[in-house]
Amino acid sequence: MRVAILLAAGASRRFGAPNKLFARIGRETLLARAIRIARAAPVQRLIVVTGAQHLRVSAEARRADRRAIVLCAAAYREGLGASLRAASGALRAIDREAFLFLADMPWLAGDQARHLLRRAEQGDDLVRPVHRGRPGHPVLLRGAALASLATARGDEGPGRAPAFRARLLPADRRCVADVDRPGALNRRIPRLR
Repeated sequence: MRVAILLAAGASRRFGAPNKLFARIGRETLLARAIRIARAAPVQRLIVVTGAQHLRVSAEARRADRRAIVLCAAAYREGLGASLRAASGALRAIDREAFLFLADMPWLAGDQARHLLRRAEQGDDLVRPVHRGRPGHPVLLRGAALASLATARGDEGPGRAPAFRARLLPADRRCVADVDRPGALNRRIPRLR
């Protein structure tokens, strides 16, 4: 099976006092939009990993998708590794692939995950979009890359390990556009050409 993992554990320090996941983008919160994007991927399950403001983020995640598996990375202050380990703990033996999404990327192309899946080849551990050399999201994890989530540490994702067979696919700038500061919500991200 294939799952979507949405990382939503950060404390939004660069954004300012309010948690950016509750900022409005159109008629929905940033978190609700991220959940909608992740759920649109070709997956059977969605795992949402929270951390900071766990109760509030969990409640919003469940409002957005009642079927989502919502869990807390208790050691979220450690960085990305804690969220990846928490997500790994929710994987089942039949889960062979996972798309990794970040909750602060509201402009991802709706078909980006499907595109990665179509372009993946047998033996690829990791398939990732890139824009002008910058690694983007979502990331398709399989094999060794998926297994590496269980031992993730620090603040780096699975894309850094040189032992993985990685396929990098050119994409537009939406795959790297995130929300770090309030002004970012006013940006216009171009459509695919």
